Parts: sequence; structure tokens; C-alpha cells
Amino acid sequence: MTSRWSVSPALPADYPAFARLVPELGVPDPTPSPERFARMIAPHALVLRDGDEVLGYVWARPRGDRMHVVHVITDPAHRGRGVGRALMVAMADRGRAAGFRHWMLNVKPENVAARALYERCGMYVAFASVSMRIAWIDVPRIAAPAGIAVHMLAPADDARFEDALALLPGEIASQRALEGRVLVGAEDAAGPVGIAVFDPSYPGAGLFRVRAPEHARALLDGIRPYALPAHDHLHLLVEGDPVLEAALTAAGAETVMHMLRMEGEIPDRP
Repeated sequence: MTSRWSVSPALPADYPAFARLVPELGVPDPTPSPERFARMIAPHALVLRDGDEVLGYVWARPRGDRMHVVHVITDPAHRGRGVGRALMVAMADRGRAAGFRHWMLNVKPENVAARALYERCGMYVAFASVSMRIAWIDVPRIAAPAGIAVHMLAPADDARFEDALALLPGEIASQRALEGRVLVGAEDAAGPVGIAVFDPSYPGAGLFRVRAPEHARALLDGIRPYALPAHDHLHLLVEGDPVLEAALTAAGAETVMHMLRMEGEIPDRP
């Protein structure tokens, strides 16, 4: 980090730089509005500046007992100068100060430079994930076994579902804290079999976990009433579950993007 650089909390006034940089992610998500940036992203983001020029930013938020680094973006004109490393060092400091011991993120498999940086920051590849797009008209092609009840999740349900579905401690509460999310759980006679956290404005479920592929239909039917009329599809993040990925593909879902989950202990100094 050069003597001219400084890392500081993001401000609502940083939105033009954010909007300029976020397309560098190369993901299908729409760029958040200035209001959403000011309300949901800026309070949890850090910006690296060279004077008045923004060279990059990093945004992280809690996901259970881990810190989820959602974005790390360096201005293309300044790559290879240590901007990404400086941002990760600053976020590691913030994470440790907040009491986190572990962090995680998603990265494209082909982004070799970013993967190398994250490895130097103490992370390793935990599993592969895939973002998928499925049309609502294709959902009925998924088998729907009997005996599954779907309901909105209350805080009293969190521990049962986290234990049954191998979620992080506190993960459901951190998802509930996100704006506009609809949390739906599915259970059979033996207990929880699935959870979906749906964002109708996207539209998509960034957390979609099932014990078996046949449980997906009940969850999708459960969130369907909350979909906006203008949306004829939704996105699903399938994390480390190739069997579910195959079942959704057979029903007509399309693969949008492959990702790798990287995670690890937050080092004292990356």
C-alpha cells in the first residue's frame, strides 16, 4: 500500500465509483440503486482512495458466525498494484475487530489472480457452486412427493433448520436481517428438509438448501406467491450440491455461472 493510498468506510457519495466498478464482477445481478447502496452496502464497505480517486472497494456482511466478503473490486486501470491485497487486509482488520474468526467468499474458477490473492489471505477452496436460472413454468416438472409441509420460518425454527441442513450457526438470522427477504422452510414427518431465502426484487434465492432434490419443488411452490408478476423466472444458488444441480437441469434450469466457495481463518495480517 503506497503512502498516498488510504482505506476508509464507504460513503453514500461513493455511489458513482461503486456503479462504475460493480460491472467488473461480470455477474447478472442488476447494479443496486443509490438508495440501496447507501442503506445496505456503504455501511459495510471499505473504499481505497488515492486522493479523491477511488481505486477499489470491498464489501462484507455477516453470514452466520463467518464474515462473507461479497465484493472485492479493483479498478482495471490499477490492477497489479496491490489494491486488492490492501482491501483484504483492511477488511480482515475490521472482521477481527467485530469478533469474526473465519471469512468466506465466492470466486469464478477462471479468476486465477483473485484466487491466488485469497489463498495468500488464508482461504482454500471448500466446494463448487453454481448459479442457475429456472422459469416458473418449468417448476412443475420437478417431482413433488407427498407429506412435505411448507411454512414461513420464525426465529424459533432457526436452530432446528441449521442443525438439520448443515447451515452455519446463526446463518438464518443473518439472512433474515437482509432487506426484503422471504424465509420459507420445508419439513416432513422426520423434520426439516429444506430452506429457501427468497429476494423477490432480484428475483432469486441466495440460500437454497435441501436434504434431497425431491424437496426442491415444495420450497419453490412455497416462495412462488411472493414472486413479482413481472418476473417469469428466478435464480437459485446451488452450493456444493451437484445432485440438485442435475435435477434442476433436467427440469429445464439453465446454468448462469460457476463459482468456487473459498473460506478460511482470518489471519492476523494477510
